[in-house]
Amino acid sequence: MRSSPALVGLVAGGSAVLLCGQVGFVPTGVVQQLPASYGQSWGLRQPQASPGRTAVHAGTMTATGPVETSMVRQPAETYMALADKGAANAKKPLIKTLHQSIVSGCYVGFAGLLSLSIAGNLGVAATAAPGLQKMVFAALFPVNLLLILNSGGQLFTGNTATVPMAIFEGKADMNDLVRSWGVSILGNIIGCGGFACAAQYAGLLVGGAQKLAITMTMMKTSMPFGQALVKAIMCNWMVCMAVFLSEAARDLGGKMVGIWFPISAFVAMSMEHSVANMFLLPAGILSGAPITIGKMVLKNWIPVIIGNAIAGSICVAASYSYAFGALGKS
Repeated sequence: MRSSPALVGLVAGGSAVLLCGQVGFVPTGVVQQLPASYGQSWGLRQPQASPGRTAVHAGTMTATGPVETSMVRQPAETYMALADKGAANAKKPLIKTLHQSIVSGCYVGFAGLLSLSIAGNLGVAATAAPGLQKMVFAALFPVNLLLILNSGGQLFTGNTATVPMAIFEGKADMNDLVRSWGVSILGNIIGCGGFACAAQYAGLLVGGAQKLAITMTMMKTSMPFGQALVKAIMCNWMVCMAVFLSEAARDLGGKMVGIWFPISAFVAMSMEHSVANMFLLPAGILSGAPITIGKMVLKNWIPVIIGNAIAGSICVAASYSYAFGALGKS
C-alpha cells in the first residue's frame, strides 16, 4: 500500500505540534532553558527555595521576587489583620451591623439545635457514658463560628477582642466600641431568640432535645454570679483564640481546624458563652424549664456578658497588643 506524501507530511506536522505543546514553542535561533522544577512532582515550593519569578507585560520582563506560599500568617501579622477588621466592623453603618448580628445569631441557633438534637438523643449511651454526650455536643457546636467568620458575620464575643485591638492601635475609639458591642448584642439576642421560637414552632424541640435543653437551662441559671463570671472569662478566651487562629489561616481547611478545637474545648469543659446562651436558655424556657426571663437575664446573661467582655478585651486584645502592637511600645 502506497503512502501519500500529503499524509506523511500531515503526520509529521502533528507530531511537531504535540512536541512543542509539551516543552513550549521556541522560535528559530532562541535557546529555551527549562525550569529547575521541570519533571519534578507537583507541590508547594517553600518561600526560601523559590527562584525569582518574572512577569511579562507587552514584551517587557519585570522581576517580582520570591512568591509567598505559607498557609499561615505570623502571629504579629494576624494581630494587625484583626485590628484592621475590628476597625472596619466598628465603623460599619448600624443597620448593617444589626443585620449581620441577627444572621449570626441564627447561625448560633442552627448549631445549638443540631447539638441538642444529636447529643440529646443518645439514649442509654448518654447515661452510661456522660462524657460521650458532652463530647458529641462539643464536636457539633463549632459549625456556627465557621459559618459566621467565613460569611462576614458579627458576634458580640468576637467583637470583644477585635474592636479593643483597633482601639489599642489607634484605629477606633470608645464610641465605636459602645456602638459595636451594643448593636451586636441586640442583634445576637434577636437572631438567637427568634431561632429558638422558630425551632419550637416547627416541633423540633421534642424528645431528647427538649429534655437536654431543660437540663442545661436549669444548670446554667443555678450558678453563683462569680462562678458564671469566671466560666465566661475562660470561655471567651478560647473563642477569641479561635477567631485569632481562623484569621491566621489562609485556606478554608486551616480555618476549620483553627475554629474547631478551641470551640469544642470550651463546650466540653462546660464554660459559659453569652451568645450560645441567648439561644439555649430561651430554647429551654420554651421547652418547659420553670425559669423566668428575669432570672435568665440576672443569673446568666449579665455575668456571662461581663466575663466574655473581660476575656476578649484584656486576655486577648490587650495581651497581644502588648506582644505585637502599641501597648508593647509605650
